[in-house]
Formats: sequence, C-alpha cells, structure tokens
Amino acid sequence: MDENISKGLFGLKRNDVENYIADLKRDYEAELKRQNQELLNMKSENAKLNERLNSFLADRREIEDAKKNISDVLFKAEQQAKQILEDAKAKAIEERQEIDAQIEAEKEKLIDAKIELAMLKDKAKDVMAKFTDDITNLQ
Repeated sequence: MDENISKGLFGLKRNDVENYIADLKRDYEAELKRQNQELLNMKSENAKLNERLNSFLADRREIEDAKKNISDVLFKAEQQAKQILEDAKAKAIEERQEIDAQIEAEKEKLIDAKIELAMLKDKAKDVMAKFTDDITNLQ
C-alpha cells in the first residue's frame, strides 16, 4: 500500500484512496498503451520480416530455376558437342577415304603415264632408228 494514503477517523481517507486508484489507473493505461505500441511495432517488424522472407524465397526459387535451366542448357550443349564431334570424326573418316581413293587413282594415272611415256620413248627410239636407217639408206 502507498505511504501517501493517510488514515482518518473512519479508516483510510477517501480522497487519498481515490488519488491512489487514479494513479494506478493512469499507470496501468500508460503501460497498456506502451505495450500496445510495442505490439504494433512488433507486428510491423514481423510484416517486414515476412516480406523479406517471401522475397528471399522467391529469389531462391528463381535461382533454383536458373540453375535448372543452366544445367539443362549445359547438358544439351554437351550432347550437341558430342554429336558435333561424332559427325566431324565420321566426316573426317569419309573425307580421308575419299582422299585415299583419289591418291590411289592418281597413283594409277601416274603409273599409266609412266608406262605410256616408256612406250612413247620406245616408239621414239624406233622412229629415230628407222629415220637413221632411212637416212643411211639414202646416202
């Protein structure tokens, strides 16, 4: 009990008790107002935190989607790269075979040309020998 309440003839003084109750009421209302304000502040802070959390979750989903997309793109790129390499190897083998066939054909042409040249040399020798004989016979 408060020391400011004095005793009177029939107990406590009514005015002091009323003042004490009014003070208690003011203190209670002030504390209630302070707690309500604190509760509002906490609700506001909670709302801000929830917004940030939702934003982070949305960012996380976007990042996960981006990772998945990047992973898919890399997988497709790797598959395409493998296919390109296989196609290039197959084409290189095919071209190599064509070049080898062309080389063989050119070698055969060269052999044929050498044979023809040898035959022409022989014909030229024969013609020269015949010409020499003809000249010798003419004299």
